[in-house]
Parts: sequence; structure tokens; C-alpha cells
Amino acid sequence: MFLGWRIVALAFLTNFVSVGFVFYSYGVFFKALQAEFGGSRLGVSVGLTCMQLTTAAAAPAVGKLLDAGRARAVMTVGALLMASGFVLASTIAELWQFYAIFGLLMGVGVCMLGGVSSSTLVANWFIGRRGTALGLATMGISMSGVVMPPLGTLLIENLGFRSTFLVYAAIALGLLAPATYFLVVDRPESVGLRPDGLPADCNDAAAAAGPRVPEPLDTRTILASRNFWVIASVIALNFGCMSAILTHAVPHAIDAGFSPTKAAFVLSAMAGAGSLGKPVFGAITDRLDKRTGMWVASAFQIVGIWQLLHAVGYVELLMAGAVFGFGMGGIVPLQGALVGAAFGRHGFGRVMGLLAPAMVPINMLGVPLSGYIFDHSGSYTLAFQIFIGVLALSMVVLSLLRLPETEPGQAAATAPGESLAT
Repeated sequence: MFLGWRIVALAFLTNFVSVGFVFYSYGVFFKALQAEFGGSRLGVSVGLTCMQLTTAAAAPAVGKLLDAGRARAVMTVGALLMASGFVLASTIAELWQFYAIFGLLMGVGVCMLGGVSSSTLVANWFIGRRGTALGLATMGISMSGVVMPPLGTLLIENLGFRSTFLVYAAIALGLLAPATYFLVVDRPESVGLRPDGLPADCNDAAAAAGPRVPEPLDTRTILASRNFWVIASVIALNFGCMSAILTHAVPHAIDAGFSPTKAAFVLSAMAGAGSLGKPVFGAITDRLDKRTGMWVASAFQIVGIWQLLHAVGYVELLMAGAVFGFGMGGIVPLQGALVGAAFGRHGFGRVMGLLAPAMVPINMLGVPLSGYIFDHSGSYTLAFQIFIGVLALSMVVLSLLRLPETEPGQAAATAPGESLAT
């Protein structure tokens, strides 16, 4: 079996624990933290915003290290930081301490272990099947969403949120740290292989990166590209809506009269459908115009949010979550596919790292905006309506993207920046 698929399996695991434990679990901890420390929903939402800011600040440096072949060290340290963060979170006495831990440790840990790192690692191993590989790897995020909301709810009800944080720490320390240290291989060339499992003497320049690949683009060239800002805007608009819905879906369902356990399963429905959406949209982007998958994914999210607003019974609420989740599932692998098509794999980590801070002004607003609107209106209706409009806007912005016919770095004699469609 091609070693790249084992790398995909490892990325699945790192995504399951890193992104899944934090984002999919945050809504479950939401009520427990509010009950323990008081305050508004806006206040509790700030913890996630703090983490997003730190993740964005760390991402450029992480991306540069990944392109330099330091993935194993980066991801192992990320696992250790996450474990430390969960241990410290179990000891908090005030809400500001929770913010500090999520900002200073968890944000950096998530950036180093999941997100930028796992996507870059997979992108290094695949070109022609990159969409499919990223789709399978990022299924770990969604599968964690299927498992963790009900499991986290059960653990909190029986152990309390502090002991639940310790359980999370044990998994990060005992499973993720050794897995990344012993199993990460930065690039197929490091072990005498080629991307997609092609033979070492393959002459297909469109499918395999050879020795003539240009040097990675510098930061100035990347930031001068229109494609960079189009991708940043589209993904940020989607992420801003997505993180808000994931965070506030459980409180929204509880406010509608359902028990915490039933409410948690709405999040699981989103994640379960998202786990199907990831490989489906990944396969779409390998075969069709890479913008098509993003348009379809955004459309599914719009329909799902509209259904969340108008759902009456529990079954309707679950179906709404599934529709939203299916579209949501495509966003992460589609981001990687768009970046690879626009910039190539040898600068993939740096581009992904620069995208994170570029997206912050937009994607950090969704979660606190929802809390603010609820605190002042007693309902999420206006917030969800705004998100429908935002997703529609992202579909319009995407039409400005211009991808080169051949991925940069795959055709010989192409100067850096020449095919970026700036």
C-alpha cells in the first residue's frame, strides 16, 4: 500500500483529536462553563475567539516550518501543548484563566497538530488525488463531531467538566504525541517515493513533482496574488458561519425545549453528515472545476441554516443539522484543493499559514456575534439570517477566482509567480 494513505490515516487521527476535541466539544462545555462562572453567552464565546486569534498568529511560522520539512517536530510539540492546555483547563478558578489557556496554549497546539499541519502533510503526498486524500483525512474532524458531543455530555454529567478535560489531556498525551513522533514523514521524496504513489522514474510532469520544481514563493508574492485574497475571503466567510453554528447549535436546541443529550445529537448529525461530505466534495474537486464544489457546499449550508430556523420537531432539527453538516464537511478539503491548485504543493504550508491571519477579521466574528444577538434579543434568529446572507456573499466572491491550467510547480520552466493569475 502506498505510504501516502498511511499519512492520510495519521492526519485523520490528528484531526479527530485536535480540531474535533476543541471545536466540537466547545458547545458541550458551553453550558457547564456558564453555570460554573456565570456571565453571558457572549462572555463564554470569547474563549473560542481567543484561541482563533492565537492560532492565526502562529500559523505563518508553523507553515514556514512545515515547508522546511519539520512536520514531525511541529506536530509532536502541538500534541504536548494540547495535553498541557487541557490539564491546566481542569484547574481554572475564573473564566479569564480559561481564556488565557485557550489563547496561549490550545490555540498554538491546535495550529501545530491539526489544521495547517495535517493539510500540508497530506498535500505533500498527493497531487492528482489531493481532493480525495484531504477529504478522507479531514473526516477525522467530522467523526470526532459524531462521537464527542454525546460522549462529552455523558462525561460532564458523570465526572464534571474538570475531569473531562483531564480525559482529553490523557488522549492527547498518550496517543497523539507518540503517533506523530514515530509516524510522520514530511514528503514522499524523503523515502524515495513520488506523490500519488507514482514510480520514481515517472515522467508525467503534470502528475509528479520533479527536480525542476521552482523554489517556494516568498511572502510578498503570495500576498500580492488576487487568488490568495479571494480564497481567504471565501473560506473566512464560510468558517465564520460554520464555527458560530457549531458553537451555538447545542444552546439553540436546548432553548427550543430539548434535553442536553438530545441537543448534543443535533451536533452529531452535523458532524455525521460532514464526514460524508468531506470525501464527496474531495472527489468532486479532483474531477470538476474546483470552484464547483465550494459553490455546492455553501448552498447546502444555506439550506441547512434556513431549516434550523424553521424546524418544529426534533426529527426536523436533526435533518436540518445533517443538511448543514453535509455542506460544511466540504469546506476544509476544498480549501486545501484550492490552495494547491493556485499555488502548488511546495509552498502549500506557507500559503496555508498566511491564510490564517488573513481570515481572522472575518471568521472570528461569527461566534461572539451570535452570543451578542442572543443576549439582546433572546433568540438566534437574526444571527442565523445574517449567516445565510454571508454564505451567499461568499458564493459571489468565489467567482473572482482564476486558477492556472496547470498547478504551479508541475510544469517545467515556469517562473515563480508566473501562473498565479494575479
